Amino acid sequence: MKKTFFIIVTLLFVSSCATQQKDKRPELVGNWALDISNGPQFGAKKHNQATPLVIGDDVFQGSVDNKLVVVNKFNGLMKRRIKDSGGLDSAPLFHESVVYFGNMEGYVKAFSYRTGEYLWSYYTGYPVYSTPTYCDDRVFVLSSSNIFYSLDAKTGKVLWTVRKEFPMGVPVVKGASSPVCYDDVVYVGFSDGSFVGANIVSGSVVMDKKLFSTGKFKDVDATPYVDDKIIIVPSYDGNLYCINRSSGQIIWSIKDGSSRSVSAIGEDIYYSSNDGYLYLLDSKDGAVRWRTKLSQGMPTAPAVINNYVVVGSSERGIMLFRKDNGKFVGEFNSGTGVLADPVVDGNYIYFMSNFGVLYSVRVI
Repeated sequence: MKKTFFIIVTLLFVSSCATQQKDKRPELVGNWALDISNGPQFGAKKHNQATPLVIGDDVFQGSVDNKLVVVNKFNGLMKRRIKDSGGLDSAPLFHESVVYFGNMEGYVKAFSYRTGEYLWSYYTGYPVYSTPTYCDDRVFVLSSSNIFYSLDAKTGKVLWTVRKEFPMGVPVVKGASSPVCYDDVVYVGFSDGSFVGANIVSGSVVMDKKLFSTGKFKDVDATPYVDDKIIIVPSYDGNLYCINRSSGQIIWSIKDGSSRSVSAIGEDIYYSSNDGYLYLLDSKDGAVRWRTKLSQGMPTAPAVINNYVVVGSSERGIMLFRKDNGKFVGEFNSGTGVLADPVVDGNYIYFMSNFGVLYSVRVI
């Protein structure tokens, strides 16, 4: 009898512990914060949308007030200010000790992190909101003029361009799609609603897909997701598209568009829409597994951290959701909204607030 009682008590204890562990909510704990802004601009600070870039022990962070800084990711101490960077509204690219970036003054620049000197700069004439991509000794970047550039990575010489006209009679949001290379093709979206794939070497267009429907805005501003079979492209017109990479045909679409990129893990597609929803979709058919609306603000692009999905809120800070069911589990309120996409590195989340404060937050 005593043995049976002991077994029952033990089972109840184990069951209770398992329930507590399952129901335990994660905590978002601030690690450090660094204000890299220049302070108020006529009574209000400018909104920053530049995503952090984590490389090794460093965080590269640009801002709209002419700064590109390098910060120690463990303690938030400033390590370097990259001179003459100009205002940045997107993440830089780091490749073999060279920092490539486009700025709001219209330049694309290559900065040697070893020597502290610029290797080259190219003037596009229009603000560059796109993060460059490096492939086969070339740097690819989109200008807000709707010109897509292939530049020699060593010299900055223009190798080829793809140009699109601005849509007539409709507003343009930004022109900020960051290109993606896959096999011998580089893909990018344009402000006229076109999604283009061009041969990396020659620039010849191998895919030119008009994605806009009847929405007010036509822009394809997000960075596409590309794999061997599919391409997933959010469009500002009110749709998210899945395209067959070989044929260029649309496999499926959902009517909830965005300027934000998706996060793909296997067949799971995490997606933030312009209507304030966070989605988990099935990449095979676009089926919605769950959908959650943010309580406040518009979401940034999502990022996955362990068993959770993190997004920034344009009104609060960063918010955490369970990735299996979309249930809200916690937040870190930075006091101002967040428009820049958060970046995950291990158990840490790095993000830039609208007012130019760079945060490191740990999930425990």
